[in-house]
Amino acid sequence: MSAVKQHKHLKLMAWLMLGVGLIAYMFSGGRWNIGVTAWIWPAAFLYFSRQTQTRKQFLLLVAALAAGNVIKWLNVLDAGYWLDAAFCLLWSIFWVLPFLADRLLAQKMPGAFLSSLIFPTVFVSLEYLRALLPIGSIGLMAYTQTGFLPLVQITSVIGSFGLSFLIFWFGAVVVTVLEKRQGRKLTAAVCLCLIAAAIGFGCIRLAAFPVSRENTVRVASVISPYYAKFSDDTYATLSAEESLQYFLSEAQRAADGNAKIACWNEEAFALDDVNEPLLLDAAVTFAKDHDMILIVSYEIADTDESEDGESVNKSVIILQDGSVTEYIKTHLVPVMEIPGYVKGEGKIPTVVTDYGTLSNVICFDDSFIGYLRGTGAVTNEHFKNTDLLFVPSWDWKPVKNIHTDLSEFRAVENGFALVKPTYDGISTAVDYQGRVIKRFDTADTGFDTVQFADVPITGVTTVYEKIGTALDLVFCLSGFFTIALGIIVLRRKNEPS
Repeated sequence: MSAVKQHKHLKLMAWLMLGVGLIAYMFSGGRWNIGVTAWIWPAAFLYFSRQTQTRKQFLLLVAALAAGNVIKWLNVLDAGYWLDAAFCLLWSIFWVLPFLADRLLAQKMPGAFLSSLIFPTVFVSLEYLRALLPIGSIGLMAYTQTGFLPLVQITSVIGSFGLSFLIFWFGAVVVTVLEKRQGRKLTAAVCLCLIAAAIGFGCIRLAAFPVSRENTVRVASVISPYYAKFSDDTYATLSAEESLQYFLSEAQRAADGNAKIACWNEEAFALDDVNEPLLLDAAVTFAKDHDMILIVSYEIADTDESEDGESVNKSVIILQDGSVTEYIKTHLVPVMEIPGYVKGEGKIPTVVTDYGTLSNVICFDDSFIGYLRGTGAVTNEHFKNTDLLFVPSWDWKPVKNIHTDLSEFRAVENGFALVKPTYDGISTAVDYQGRVIKRFDTADTGFDTVQFADVPITGVTTVYEKIGTALDLVFCLSGFFTIALGIIVLRRKNEPS
């Protein structure tokens, strides 16, 4: 093959990879998700990036990332098209940086192994830093593997950032092999062995150490109407009297279904601070009379200006003896809840019961990975032994799969079962291996429903739960380390002999 033909062939391959990368990128996370595409687009985009010769060509990659972000995320945040589009474009700038770092350093690094690490480490460092922002960990690469339980199990050891690293590294190794760099065979072997080991670990964990179904508790996930709909298709928030009627009716349906624990969705009821005691008194009486644990979530309107006019998004755990432990939502959704709602102090309630150790957060709180390990939270001595986490939630159509999928990762990482009743979204109950016990969509069941699941009441201790804070920090710093190493190598190369 002549040099001219070879050049045309390489250029054609680069364009092909850009197209493949864009299509795969649109279907990895966001409003659509096909898990295998997450293993394709990093390699395809990285190949194109390394083939570009000019800034204008590289800007085509930037455009592809921006277009892909807008297509798969636009209006998912439900903040309005313009604000959503601006956020998507800003997000795409983050994801350009790993390609830029690879372009500047990887090609000049000695050997395939070191050069292959620039891209994945920088990407994971950015994922970690972005997860510290108010948007949380939504969009993490690891979440694209939801449903692939053998692979998801590795998050109980290395966490979701660790799984993201494996996916990004695979893409860099594929490109290294295609470029026939020295040391590519050993690098590819190490990468594939680690991925195979992760899947093998998951298969063994699922098959040899299955979650026991002998010791369970019957849990009712309750979705309350919240609104009254009229004949002209207008809506109004239910009155305090109507809310109380719905509460008693739903609680009775839960008791009739032999539930020992009933958990309502986020903001299942809207009350003002004057009427809150009415609901609490009724809930305490019901819990005592029926020997049940109730987790009731509701919104309190501030009428006496004690909260400067801001509403309180609250959840309470009521035990059979009538004791009440409350929690106020700590991680508020940008734009939707900021301003307008009181920010909680991160006091995660944990209670020891006959049905295991129970903890409770609200909705968006579970998007913050460290928070559910206790980082940045105020917890008691029982929190680390949580067997069952309740996450009353309220979603909306574009985000419903995204949010519920990431919630299930928290169960595997931390070794507890998770129950998440969700208004206008997908409710789930999973065990600590991520197996779905019950999953339903309010689009199918409606907004006045009680669904039951027999949930294991004994959790496990995971490696990630113990060392996750340190391990996540390692992944955060890894990108800075490889960049620094690359700069040192380049300087030494440029030094006169």
